[in-house]
Amino acid sequence: MASISAGDLRERVAVLTLARTESGDYAWETGWKVWADAQPDTRSNLFSSIGVGARGVTFTIRRSAGLTLHHAMLWRGQHCFLTAILPHGHPGYQVVKAALAEPAVCRQDADRDPAGYRFPGILTEKYVRHEQPDLHAEVAWDHVLVTPKAVELAPGSWVTVGEAYYRVQAPHLLDPYKNEYEIRRREDC
Repeated sequence: MASISAGDLRERVAVLTLARTESGDYAWETGWKVWADAQPDTRSNLFSSIGVGARGVTFTIRRSAGLTLHHAMLWRGQHCFLTAILPHGHPGYQVVKAALAEPAVCRQDADRDPAGYRFPGILTEKYVRHEQPDLHAEVAWDHVLVTPKAVELAPGSWVTVGEAYYRVQAPHLLDPYKNEYEIRRREDC
């Protein structure tokens, strides 16, 4: 691994912490800032186990006590979803891998409670399917919604992502740092 020194850390990066607001919503808030060496990745970062990946970035930072995959980062105005925290070859430094993914404002239980709590979620594509069951055509959009671990959505419930309504199809909850939900939206053609 290449040699690193404090002078190589030229980018200011905010470490984001998920917080519950007074209204019961979840939001990313700046916890602290660190200096980093940031290198955009040439390969896609697979932040979702069932969805499409995103462009990635690798940060080298001084070892930061308390930094976990429950955090996110803000770099050059872009949201960075943390996917790995690895030791660096030099003492006192660590490598943080992240996916560049813009979180959408989402609302849970949109069918039962129009004022259901809001939370940040990252929508990624799964696939698009065209169905023609009888005399009409229907398009189904299947996506994956990646959320912070604190967000729980029930199968069969409705969630809004931006302004679109989706039905929660299947939860994937085994990852200790995030939840992934297969969601579907249908429209007649």
